[in-house]
Amino acid sequence: MRIKITKSLVLPAQMLETESIPEALFPEGDYLANLTPDGKIEVINTRKIKALFSFSQFRDRVSLGEFIVVEA
Repeated sequence: MRIKITKSLVLPAQMLETESIPEALFPEGDYLANLTPDGKIEVINTRKIKALFSFSQFRDRVSLGEFIVVEA
C-alpha cells in the first residue's frame, strides 16, 4: 500500500531488518507500506530504513491525520 505522511516525523526505526536505530526522519511525502508476516505494518523510508507499527498504532496515526492511506 502507499501512504502519505502529512508532516515530517521522527520515528523509531530499524536498519537492514535487524539493527535498531533510535530514530529516523521521515519527511513529509509518499511512502511504501507493507504488512509483515507477524502482523505489523512497516513504513519504508529507504531500502535500508523502515519503521514498524502495530495495526492499532498505525490506525492512531491515521486518525490523527499524520498518515493518509493513498492506495491500499
